[in-house]
Amino acid sequence: MRTSGWPLARLTLHLLVLLARSYCSLADEPTYRPAVAEAFKTMTDGNISAILDSLQTGYDKRIRPKYGESHVDVGITMHILSISSLSEVQMDFTLDFYFRQHWTDPRLSFPDRGGLDELTVGSEYLKKIWVPDTFFANEKKSYFHTATTSNEMLRITNQGKVLRSIRLTITASCPMNLQYFPMDRQLCIIEIESFGYSMDHIRLSWHAGDKSVVIESDVSLPQFRVLGYNRKTIISSTSTGNYSRLLCEIMFVRSMGYYLIQIYIPSSLIVVISWVSFWLNRSATPARVSLGVTTVLTMTTLMSSTNAALPKISYVKSIDVYLGTCFVMVFASLLEYAAVGYMGKRIQMRRTRVLAIQKLAEQRKQQVDHSHTSHDHPDHAPKTTVRYKLHDPKTHSKGGTLENTWKNQGFDQVRYKLHDPKTHSKGGTLENTINGRADEEAPPPLANLLPHKDINKVAPTTSRAALR
Repeated sequence: MRTSGWPLARLTLHLLVLLARSYCSLADEPTYRPAVAEAFKTMTDGNISAILDSLQTGYDKRIRPKYGESHVDVGITMHILSISSLSEVQMDFTLDFYFRQHWTDPRLSFPDRGGLDELTVGSEYLKKIWVPDTFFANEKKSYFHTATTSNEMLRITNQGKVLRSIRLTITASCPMNLQYFPMDRQLCIIEIESFGYSMDHIRLSWHAGDKSVVIESDVSLPQFRVLGYNRKTIISSTSTGNYSRLLCEIMFVRSMGYYLIQIYIPSSLIVVISWVSFWLNRSATPARVSLGVTTVLTMTTLMSSTNAALPKISYVKSIDVYLGTCFVMVFASLLEYAAVGYMGKRIQMRRTRVLAIQKLAEQRKQQVDHSHTSHDHPDHAPKTTVRYKLHDPKTHSKGGTLENTWKNQGFDQVRYKLHDPKTHSKGGTLENTINGRADEEAPPPLANLLPHKDINKVAPTTSRAALR
């Protein structure tokens, strides 16, 4: 009896455990599970819509999956198709990519019958189920692609795993540091976050690990090339809570070809052209001035055109240092001509002054030497001029004057002026000057100029005074 009763007790215990487990499983299953099972019993090859309709039985898209139990893990993958622009002025970049989200919703699970383990449906069905409220935190503008239809895809597996893929074009902000422009590297970031669900409800993660972000090999830009990318997961803390955020960092390196051809080489050649004025003659004023002014204006235009395509930043860029150095060298070559002209003028004035002083010193030296020679040789003494006046009482009383300057031995010049009362009253004057040496013809005798009675009184006295 004891031996036969023990196996019966064990069998009864196992039956009780099975009944408890089945009761718990029935309590956990959603209310629409019988409708889904019934739909699969009557399913035919063309009756997929009945399955989709049965999934909506008792389904509330306003409530996230596993509400009140645990958070929802949403996996993200990105496939970047193209990067159309990277603007330094607007500080943003534009890219076109496939944005894919993976999550699990047990309410959408269905039995695996007839080899049907996955449903691929149209994007209209997305309006009937719950989807994550992910958004791009640094987005400026974006749009969906609707040609020819809405570019969305939805897949649901029999285990309730959902895949949503959508094609997006997004312009996201990309703050840049242009300190080393144009030899710089820029790091642009795409930030993905849930807008309304905190980390207690939704947690974002990179679904495929290292393969979560894929960039097409033919992605290129005119001035940049993609150096690489990186993935990060951070927590964004705001006043409404902590949110899970994903970061996709894309590193761009700038190509130097355009700036080398359009800026660096022309500015270097302009500086070399400004050096040509150093070999021109200093007196070639038009050539040197026109060359200097032209190079300065060309450098100014080049600097203005370069900075016009860049934002008005307050710090100095690498290209500013180079172009500023070229401008200073060109401007210095123009100032060099002005300095050379001014110094040449000063040197010429000083040389003229020195020559004038030397010439004056030589003249004084010659005069001193000539004066010494005259003292040593009296015969070669310089000739002098003696003037004396002869006054006739008769003519003097009438206002007439007789002036006679005559040349004697050792006198250089003889002048005499004769005033006749008749001509003097009319304003007339008789003047005669006789130049010559002592051995030349003497002036007319005083007897012909004065009355005979006054010659004896005036002439001896005057001649003695003149000879003194």
